[in-house]
Amino acid sequence: MRVNLLERRQPVAPAARAARVLPALALVLALAAAAAHAAAASSAERAARIAQLRAVAQARAAPVERLRAQVTQLERAASEAEHLRATGPRLAAQLARLADALPRAAWLTALEVESDGALRISGRAPQFATVGAVLAALERVHAFGAPHLLDAQRPSDTSAALRFQMETRAP
Repeated sequence: MRVNLLERRQPVAPAARAARVLPALALVLALAAAAAHAAAASSAERAARIAQLRAVAQARAAPVERLRAQVTQLERAASEAEHLRATGPRLAAQLARLADALPRAAWLTALEVESDGALRISGRAPQFATVGAVLAALERVHAFGAPHLLDAQRPSDTSAALRFQMETRAP
């Protein structure tokens, strides 16, 4: 013999079922919204804290960055000094030979030795023929590569000397 101890349930109408489930669903949605709001607030607080920590780290790193820039500058200066020490006496002798070969009417106003070996020479001369004589003197010295004229101009005051600029290669 079988005995059914479970009582038979009456089917529940959908409207009644919805009335029982709706408050629970509203509670779950409210809890989810509260959790999302708390997570967003926590995320904003974390972002603000990270920004604050980043600013502190950058302030602490600023002296290090300045020191790093100074070290780089000193390394570059040491490299240039070593290069000058290695080539300086030879270059000085070649420049002395150039000075001896220059026409008396011309004078130099600047010598720039670039790191790639380019030697830029600026000067003054009374006339264009003297600028040509400076170019010829550079070729005669044989210590430099073939010179080429970059610029030669007479200032607006026609009584002033010509300004010229030429370039060659240092040894």
